[in-house]
Amino acid sequence: MLLSAPLAMQAQSIKVTLLGTGAPPPVLDRFGPSTLIEAGPEKIVIDAGRGASQRLWQLGIPLGTVTAVFLTHLHSDHTVGLPDLWLTGWINNRYGGRTTPFQVYGPAGTADMMANLEKAYAWDIKTREEDEKLPAQGVAIAAKDIAAGVVYEKNGVKVTAFNTDHGALIKPTLGYRIDFGGHSVVVTGDTRPGDDIVRASKGVDVMIHEVAFA
Repeated sequence: MLLSAPLAMQAQSIKVTLLGTGAPPPVLDRFGPSTLIEAGPEKIVIDAGRGASQRLWQLGIPLGTVTAVFLTHLHSDHTVGLPDLWLTGWINNRYGGRTTPFQVYGPAGTADMMANLEKAYAWDIKTREEDEKLPAQGVAIAAKDIAAGVVYEKNGVKVTAFNTDHGALIKPTLGYRIDFGGHSVVVTGDTRPGDDIVRASKGVDVMIHEVAFA
């Protein structure tokens, strides 16, 4: 999905790729929820469901070149691909190559989740650093809990988080609006309709609204 601009603005276009649109069932024909947004030099991934890394590499995109990951919420089907994207993206190969910290943003609990992943994979990290001489900065994690508002501005790309309604007991959950070069995209994540979504989506070029049960 390419949002094209006039010829003089082609470098300012946004490219959106649905890496996966599935739900928890482990089927082969629909990978887990994940969306890639390419805007200028930024490669932003929203959610990292099952198979996100394979889909990125199918596009020829080294995992280590992903700029930042934004999580809509912490359900496993939206996060189970994170260890793969993080650790495989660190390996010194054409599909990896990350040399700077892995940037992850999400609702409250995100930083704790990533800290615990570091503990869970401590043996792998230590072994690869010693055996393969991989750079420590490439496996470092920069995780941040965020709330509604502007949460990221870099290279002309602005990411704004907004609240969503995934259910009374499933809080907090977020959607994201990405603006770049006069174009905009909204990714809602799992949610019911709501006023915050309407406000965030006003005037956008593309809106991606996830639906599991209609």
